[in-house]
Amino acid sequence: MRIKIFFLCFFGFFLNACEETKSVEYYREHPEEAREKSLQCRASRKISQDCINAYKIGFPTDNDENLSIK
Repeated sequence: MRIKIFFLCFFGFFLNACEETKSVEYYREHPEEAREKSLQCRASRKISQDCINAYKIGFPTDNDENLSIK
């Protein structure tokens, strides 16, 4: 019985971790979706690469061009 519970929990975490990450270019072409995703991430206090990409487009700043690592 414990093994079944373990596998169910593991499978649930696995599915949760398999969120599709959309690129900055995708969000650049879909700015409204970027803003919505940014607000969802903020509300759920979630930090993922998808949230970061959406935030860059959904809430741009003047300093975004200076973020590249040299």
